[in-house]
Amino acid sequence: MASIISQIGYRLAVSRQYRNRYREITSTLLRHGFGFLVVQLGLARFVPFQYGILGHPRRVEPYTQAEHVRLIFEDLGTTFIKLGQILSTRTDLLPPEYIHELEKLLDRVPPTSIELIQSSIEQELGRNIDEIFLYFDPEPLASASIGQVHAAVLKTGEDVVVKVKRPGVSEQVSIDIDITTDLARLAARRLPAGRNYDFEGIVREFTQTLLRELDYVQEGRNADRFRDNFAGDERVYIPHIHWDYTTEGVIVMERISGIRITDKDALQSAGLDPKIIAKQSSEILLEQVFEHGFFHADPHPANFFVMADGIIGIVDFGMVGYLDQETKASLVELFIAVSEQDPDGIIDSYIDLGVIGRIERFGMLRSEISALIMQYYGLSIEEVNIRSVLDDVTSLVRRHNLRMPANLALLTKTVGMEEGLVINLDPSFKFAEAMAPFAKKVWEETYSPQALARRTLRSIVDLIYIGVRAPRQIRHILGQVSRGELTIITNQPRLDEELSIINSAVNRLIFGIITAATLITAGLMLPFFSDLIRRRRRSKTD
Repeated sequence: MASIISQIGYRLAVSRQYRNRYREITSTLLRHGFGFLVVQLGLARFVPFQYGILGHPRRVEPYTQAEHVRLIFEDLGTTFIKLGQILSTRTDLLPPEYIHELEKLLDRVPPTSIELIQSSIEQELGRNIDEIFLYFDPEPLASASIGQVHAAVLKTGEDVVVKVKRPGVSEQVSIDIDITTDLARLAARRLPAGRNYDFEGIVREFTQTLLRELDYVQEGRNADRFRDNFAGDERVYIPHIHWDYTTEGVIVMERISGIRITDKDALQSAGLDPKIIAKQSSEILLEQVFEHGFFHADPHPANFFVMADGIIGIVDFGMVGYLDQETKASLVELFIAVSEQDPDGIIDSYIDLGVIGRIERFGMLRSEISALIMQYYGLSIEEVNIRSVLDDVTSLVRRHNLRMPANLALLTKTVGMEEGLVINLDPSFKFAEAMAPFAKKVWEETYSPQALARRTLRSIVDLIYIGVRAPRQIRHILGQVSRGELTIITNQPRLDEELSIINSAVNRLIFGIITAATLITAGLMLPFFSDLIRRRRRSKTD
């Protein structure tokens, strides 16, 4: 704790930027945190923030707790808007009302001047903008907190879009990451919720995601990987990256156009069947998840265009998710356990997936899983609503203070968004039914005789390696024991709590003893000092 405080103090002492940013964060938290507390205490009718108190936007309806949280992220800008957007994917951490509010976070800011944008491009690419583009539209297509997007035409005549990182955004994000890391460490040690939530781990995950979005070279690589994965597939089109004009701060890619995927009227006017587009869109995502293990994690309607002949064009590759073969196999095992009404199998799958670590209330968890299964008992796969299932599962995860790994949380959010997108196109669409053949294929690939033979061979190799290494490792451990270097750490929450109470009581007792001893000693010494003072006074008068 002391090291965290000293680290914050050092930053405040040596950096004006940190001081100013901490001041902004503190002011915002006080303003909206006070609103949050008022709502929580049921006093909102006495403090009407909706009338503009403390700078809140004026409106008729009172603000909710979740709205105050969203306003905090909005007021703090770039980094915190992105944090809120990432947290909106964590249905395992936050209740639905907070997820709903954070989904409203709009990453839109007033555009940066064209002079600064062009200057950034020239600094990144090391050449004059007129040497690169035949035409560069000064009006942005989009203006977000991290980057700004412009249409342009290359000297070769190709239509492109240019995404440019805003000047100073990397420095601001770096400061905010340091501050959020410090605050997460403090929260982990000072807040009761720190026992249930790994605040530092959440911030690390957020930091990794944000830094990937800040790196346009990584986004270009993601686009190339998607193109390779769908090579030869005429249902999908991925725009090409112009690598000669792409750096960490600038990305130039082919411009594609088409009908926004959720515009049913426009699709029908173009002679395209929304039901076919819905089926095609879901198959594209499921192929990414179950076959490629690499998926587009932001299926927002603005990122999908229906081009000529029903081809789906995909853009914006900053947020992606990964699944390895073991995770895909565990997901299939989870589906099988659910279909077989097997609570213990579901718990085993959760453990394999990393959702369950330490189970403090195993019996209650098993009982709730059994109750959840019964809700879907007897339903055919065509009758199952994936979004409802995901909502029920994430609610259970929250109640038991479990936590999904980042990749699974992102997958859960992505599948939920995709189901909403395709149902908008075709209300009769059954996402679970579309998922079944992909899950079956993963099962066959994982448990076919050839796959089992490969896994058996790998296990034999591992056992041989362990057999060769074990004697040396055992000698090493025994040596540590003999030298007294081996430390065993146990984690007993109730014991820690009771020891903390005892420690506090002992501290108070010791303080009381010391205080009493001091008073008694002072009382005993007082006559001696009084007599000494009187003698000195007499000697002076004599």
